[in-house]
Amino acid sequence: MKRFFLTGLSALVFCSGIFAQNETDALRYSRIGFGGTARYSAMGGAFGALGADISVISTNPAGLGFYHKNEMTFTPSFYNNNVTSTYNETMNTNSRFNFRFDNFGLVFAGKTDNNSETGWQTMAMGIAYNRYSSFQSNLNMSGNSNTSMMDSWAKSAGGNLPANLDGYNEGLAWNTYLLNQIPGDPTHYSDTIPTGDLLTQSKTVTMRGSMGEWIFGLAGNYSNKFYVGGSVGIPQVKYEEIDSYSEKEVNDTTSNFNYLQFDQNLSTKGRGFNIKLGAIYRPIDMVRIGFAFNSPSILKLTDSYGAQMISIIGDSTRQNIAQDGSFSYSIRTPMRMIGSLAVILGKVATVSADYEIVDYSESLLSSTSYSFSTANKAIQTKYTAASNIRVGTEVRLLPLILRGGFAWYGSPYTNGVNNNAARLYITGGVGYRDPDDQFFIDLGVVTTTEKSNYYFYDQSLVNPVNNSSKVVNVVVTCGFRY
Repeated sequence: MKRFFLTGLSALVFCSGIFAQNETDALRYSRIGFGGTARYSAMGGAFGALGADISVISTNPAGLGFYHKNEMTFTPSFYNNNVTSTYNETMNTNSRFNFRFDNFGLVFAGKTDNNSETGWQTMAMGIAYNRYSSFQSNLNMSGNSNTSMMDSWAKSAGGNLPANLDGYNEGLAWNTYLLNQIPGDPTHYSDTIPTGDLLTQSKTVTMRGSMGEWIFGLAGNYSNKFYVGGSVGIPQVKYEEIDSYSEKEVNDTTSNFNYLQFDQNLSTKGRGFNIKLGAIYRPIDMVRIGFAFNSPSILKLTDSYGAQMISIIGDSTRQNIAQDGSFSYSIRTPMRMIGSLAVILGKVATVSADYEIVDYSESLLSSTSYSFSTANKAIQTKYTAASNIRVGTEVRLLPLILRGGFAWYGSPYTNGVNNNAARLYITGGVGYRDPDDQFFIDLGVVTTTEKSNYYFYDQSLVNPVNNSSKVVNVVVTCGFRY
């Protein structure tokens, strides 16, 4: 009973910092993709110099200045994510299908009172919701190993009395007799299973949620040469994760340990604020040059979490459930700089490209009640600046339009960190335009591939799980102009 009392008390005292908000959370909300209408998606999001699509309000709002009519868009999508996981030569697969809404937008555009060919010609205001990140994924990972999560707990628990152990991790292991004090040294621990025993390790991870923003923008057209605009965004975050990890001895010959199960759940909700400024210059009719600045987003988030652990040692089964907790904190995501170039070949074709740079090491965790010095140092050490390239093309065979593109999002990790995680997007689609320019419908398909490493626990103690994901997102936009 003594074990349960001590760790239960520590959960009440230290809950503000124990369900670690860390560099992984900062990257999750800083590394956003592109999303919006089917036209925007089918051209790889390369719209920084093009404009006349409501999605640009989230990257270069100057593009609103190309509107001459009011417009309303609505974009549902069908999302499927397949993940193949390989751990110590054992392969597993899993998938996740989801129906969602990627975009809703309204544009109000009109000509100014200026009758001259110089000066302000048109103005436009836009209101939109654009979804640019999806967290929908199921992971199923398993394989045999000669190390244990107990090794990681014994390492992280070192230097602490039982009353000060993390009540959502090694404190649970202490209460379920998976950790034991070293005789004569009450602040260091050994685990229940001898080092080197072969274990079957398994973990399922269920992730849900998305990140998008409501955004309000205004842009103007000056002399049909300069287009300038700005927008204010309100990012919204919803993320849920349910993890279940287990270990079981393959051949139970050297210890009484039989089984452990560690379950965790996390729910994150919040919103934030950012601004975006942009300009587009058209030196000649066929060329457009764009530049945009996207400020950091300041996200105010609240985590709600819980955990439990079960152990079977000999004939005894023990369970310990951590008290549900919550914690509020902030994340500052990095700023983005975008340069763009588009070539308009009359009414026949368009080619467009964006180059975006973002420094993920600039992300920052903060709270009024907890110091994130360790997590912020890890952000600066593990992450670096990355280049994102988006290229798209459009061929008009009216009333049909053919589109294609790709995007390459560079890895956010520094050299030496065993995790590449670059993303490749291959895109395409088709559109239909009403000859009277009052109605349009577009179809876009975005295929995303990514490879990344996942660690069950301290990566110095365990081999990575190699995850390879393929996401197919089918996007349909219906639009009306008036």
